[in-house]
Amino acid sequence: MRNRYMFAAILTAICCIAAIVYALHIWQDKKPQPKQNVVRRIMTPRKPIQKPNATQKKKPKAKPKVPEQPFISGTITDTEGNPMTDVCVSNGIVCMLTDSLGKYQLPKDSTARFVYYTVPADCEVAVHSAKDRTAHFYQPIVKGKTKYDFTLKKLPGGAETSYKMIVIGDPQVTNAFNPYFNTADDNHVEISDVERFATETMVDIRRTIRSLPQGTPVYGLSMGDDVQYYGGYNPLLERQIREVLGSSEMRLFSVIGNHDQDGNPEYLHKWEENWGPTDYSFDRGNEHYVCFNNVHFYGKYPSYYSPGELSDRQMEWLRQDLSLTPKSKKVILCYHIPLTFGNNPFHKAQPLNIASEKGHYSSSRLSALLSMLLEFKGGYELFCGHTHFAINHEINHDGHHIIEHCHAAACGNIWQSNINICGTPNGYYVYTFKNTRLTSCYYKGTFWDVQKQMTLFCADTDFNGESYAADWNLPHKRGIIIANVFNADSRWRITAEEDGVEYPMQRINSRGQDAFATGYHRKYAMATSYHFISKQNSYLIMNHLYYYEPKNADSEIRIIARDPYGHTFTESAEEITVEPFHNYAHYYKEE
Repeated sequence: MRNRYMFAAILTAICCIAAIVYALHIWQDKKPQPKQNVVRRIMTPRKPIQKPNATQKKKPKAKPKVPEQPFISGTITDTEGNPMTDVCVSNGIVCMLTDSLGKYQLPKDSTARFVYYTVPADCEVAVHSAKDRTAHFYQPIVKGKTKYDFTLKKLPGGAETSYKMIVIGDPQVTNAFNPYFNTADDNHVEISDVERFATETMVDIRRTIRSLPQGTPVYGLSMGDDVQYYGGYNPLLERQIREVLGSSEMRLFSVIGNHDQDGNPEYLHKWEENWGPTDYSFDRGNEHYVCFNNVHFYGKYPSYYSPGELSDRQMEWLRQDLSLTPKSKKVILCYHIPLTFGNNPFHKAQPLNIASEKGHYSSSRLSALLSMLLEFKGGYELFCGHTHFAINHEINHDGHHIIEHCHAAACGNIWQSNINICGTPNGYYVYTFKNTRLTSCYYKGTFWDVQKQMTLFCADTDFNGESYAADWNLPHKRGIIIANVFNADSRWRITAEEDGVEYPMQRINSRGQDAFATGYHRKYAMATSYHFISKQNSYLIMNHLYYYEPKNADSEIRIIARDPYGHTFTESAEEITVEPFHNYAHYYKEE
């Protein structure tokens, strides 16, 4: 029994000791511990690894963003894939030549609308289509696109040594049906301007091209005012006239005129949509043609400067273009508004100081342009339109004699007759270039014989209240003969042969009017005012009228006109027009 009590006491003691030890351990854990420099790692629970499902697609890795390039570039090759070196490329602001690999690089500019090249002389002029042979040498600049390549087709025989250039002044088709007389009575018909241009001007141009020796290279140039939005805006009009202009065998370029834009951005963009850049260049033969927009509008109701002007940026572009052009070439500047005369000038324009052309000015840019042009050994020519009268305008400027070729309008007085306000018939010009020489130029009246380069009148004839004698203070009742020689200038020799003896005719060269054209339009014109076609138009300069007073009333007389290219044109005095509304002004003869 005693042993049993002792065992119980020992077991109780052991339990007490164990309880004391456990209590001491718990107290030690709860006792504050000294701080230690221990880096603790916070562990995040891992997601369970999932095996890819066959039906699930892996997300593509995001491509690193490539910074937008500050330039546009491209390569120009021929149809065989060979690089085209030294081809001038431009965005209308900067010009550069392609390198030995045919590559180019131009700085980006938010105002640039096209990238384009100067058509080399030994390459074909690319066209819009086989049926629309208007030039297509450009690409519109598209947002996000930086590479623009071109492929050129070499001419089989290399650069042409001789070619024809047909120059068309102011097609100026409108969206109206202008009254037009195609019979000898006064019953007018309504024929659209586009239809008249297609069935008259372009039909005659195709005949002229067919009359040339087979294989003759022929090109065309419209001097602007392809359209006029008289009669309401027609967004298809610019495309219509482009396709008609491109309907012959000639490959055709155009400059932009004032009526193509009229200070309206929508009109300007419509022209660009159909024709491309307004400032560009191209080569044919040994000539370098530079076309630019010299119409600059100002004021709330847009007016434009006359003579024409260029902006500082255009002048810089032109300097770059000409600096990259071989100085052996002839340069032909092409634009709409004359640079050598005009009476709505920019404030820096210079007066002509010609007594017979009072109120006229030359462009403020003429001196700078002349200094650039004089660097070229092949010389230069100045081509324009705009006026609706023919004139090879001559002035002396900075010690140099300048001739500016101002081309009569294909539309005449805007499709209401067959004559311009200077009496020149509706028509176009045919130039011949050989190497750097202008070897021939003649005016081709629509449906007129190519040899007919003048019309004759009697100074006393009353043309609906107008007469040459009254206009130019000529003696009355003396039988004075007036010759209107369409393309004449100071280099021509105009004589009257009376009874076999030649006498010089006197030239009229002054502001004024043509009595026949003024009398006709005074009665029939509706699209323009009498002011525009009369002596009240201070813009109108006549310099291709000549007069002669016969020695005897019964003499046989013929007028002889010799141009500077060796051609002679004659007209008998028996062909003098005495009817106020002769059929070539009122309607075309049946062919």
